[in-house]
Amino acid sequence: MTIPLPTFVTIPTTTFLMGTNESDLSTLAKTYGGTRESYREESPQHRVTLASYAIATTPVTVALYATYIAHGGEPPSSWHSQSAFPALPVVNITWPLANGFCDWLSHHTAAHYALPDEAQWECAARGNDGRQFPWGNNWDDSRAAVRGSCTQLPPVASYPSGASSWGCLDMAGGVWEWTTSLDRLYPYHADDGRNDMQAPGRRIIRGGCYVNPHGYARCACRFRMDPLLTNPFLGFRIVKNPS
Repeated sequence: MTIPLPTFVTIPTTTFLMGTNESDLSTLAKTYGGTRESYREESPQHRVTLASYAIATTPVTVALYATYIAHGGEPPSSWHSQSAFPALPVVNITWPLANGFCDWLSHHTAAHYALPDEAQWECAARGNDGRQFPWGNNWDDSRAAVRGSCTQLPPVASYPSGASSWGCLDMAGGVWEWTTSLDRLYPYHADDGRNDMQAPGRRIIRGGCYVNPHGYARCACRFRMDPLLTNPFLGFRIVKNPS
């Protein structure tokens, strides 16, 4: 079986700044709308240390997911229309569908694949210097697929200048991406139960999408979704963890 795996980048053991300083919440409200409480879930900003891991540089594509379906995997809704566009990110993915894909891929390869947890995702997008967007602190329409910069979902890797410091693409805009993490308050602690795969509750999604304003594409922006729900703006990327 030939599986068209994405490119992975290895992020070494590192400490990074996660979240948003409380002193910046009012500025976010003035810039992007809402009140400072609208951004409270991003605070406090804190340091998180992660062990080394590898993360896909792009979201899972229709082409990759099609291989899974060809070998018995469950298709998402709207698969018939999606399947005509192999270079696009696969969408309409529920959290169980994303995890089922990871289990299948792990079974058929020599590695263990999973969704990133929330900290892994933010570190891959943000680097370790606390920047607002994957490329830096200033917004640039030419670097990401959001409302105002595009009118339809583009193929993965369409915005190479939007790469993070680690080389990850499409982490601002494009499609929202699932994480393993439950919707819990900060500070983030990987061992406090928020990454329990069996626990009930909404899961964090990250990155914004091509129909959202760019405030949702900030590296620290958090949103959440019932794991059994989905929409045409929601996909996923994968990490490769030590077996």
